[in-house]
Amino acid sequence: METAMKSQAELSREVEELRTALQEAHAALDAIREGTVDALVVNGKSGEQIFSLVNSDQPYRILLEEMSEGALTVTSDGLILFSNKRFAQMVNSPLNKVIGCNLQTWVAPEYRKILESLLNMVTEEKHRAEFILVTEDGARLPVYLSIGNVKVGKEAAVFCLVATDLSEVKQIEKIVASKKMALAALQASQELQESLEESIKAIANTVESRDEYTAGHMRRVGQLAPAIAREMGLSEESIHGIALASTIHDLGKISIPVEILTKPVKLSKIEYQLIQTHVEAGYDIVKNIKFPWPIALLILQHHERMDGSGYPQGLKGEEILLESRIIAIADVIEAMASRRPYRTELGIDAALAEISQGRGTLYDPAAVDACIRLFLEKRFSFTLSPKSFSHA
Repeated sequence: METAMKSQAELSREVEELRTALQEAHAALDAIREGTVDALVVNGKSGEQIFSLVNSDQPYRILLEEMSEGALTVTSDGLILFSNKRFAQMVNSPLNKVIGCNLQTWVAPEYRKILESLLNMVTEEKHRAEFILVTEDGARLPVYLSIGNVKVGKEAAVFCLVATDLSEVKQIEKIVASKKMALAALQASQELQESLEESIKAIANTVESRDEYTAGHMRRVGQLAPAIAREMGLSEESIHGIALASTIHDLGKISIPVEILTKPVKLSKIEYQLIQTHVEAGYDIVKNIKFPWPIALLILQHHERMDGSGYPQGLKGEEILLESRIIAIADVIEAMASRRPYRTELGIDAALAEISQGRGTLYDPAAVDACIRLFLEKRFSFTLSPKSFSHA
């Protein structure tokens, strides 16, 4: 009888312990969803692992909350530890329902294996890919997903994800594709070429609507680059191609968060690395459009340098197209001569000194000489005023 009573007491105690554990689990989940905790301890194969949920850098957290892209922190199993409001809006779900659930809930079935494999890659390399999210009401949303790994312990790791809504981009791609199909039925002519160029410039206008500085910068580079080419004696056909490429050379910045493009202070290393991806994004947008000139390559190469110190491929000397070398100089001159979100303008004299100092090492010698002649002897000037920024 005593043994039976003892067993019953033990059973009651175990039930009470389970009830307490369940209550604690519910409380923890509510805290995670409401964002009121700083860290989460998870039992895994390697024992307890602590995941930080709140960055002590309050301004950075505010940036995450206010940015126009979705931002997430997830475990290698896909558990969402943090989500900003924008991601919740993208999947059309309450924020407290997003936090604490698995990211796979919002990923289209055909992309889940891909996401699983990316979350199992514990490397410092950043991964970027297009995905389809499925919203609360079943709609499919195309996004550009950037995934980065962050170590928080000896073995524990979390992943920081940024999801960019590609709905507008995909719509533009459909319009461009539709126009290409229509134009394919016509013979190559001046009218056809002008129509195609207008389609690309229409995409550049999308960049202007997001960031007026970038658009003004592209238009002014589009004035200087063909002027340098003409001073160098290039053919009018080549000059035409340079004019088009330079006018849309920063097209890929459509994939960069506006908050980073217009940030009024110096960018962090991670933010600068994200900015650098704009050349590849721009290349991807136009690579399948047939032009008489290698427009996609000119966009891809405009940050390469003669000594191989540029990006994204580290090309050297003649490996870089001459047209790209010309656009690179026009890009540097305009950027230094204009006011940036994080500094005042440095002026034309400082810009000319920069390309003179880098002549033959960073910049093409003939293009440097032609550019200097334009400003000092032929009094070249931009007809569009640079965009001014307030630091308020």
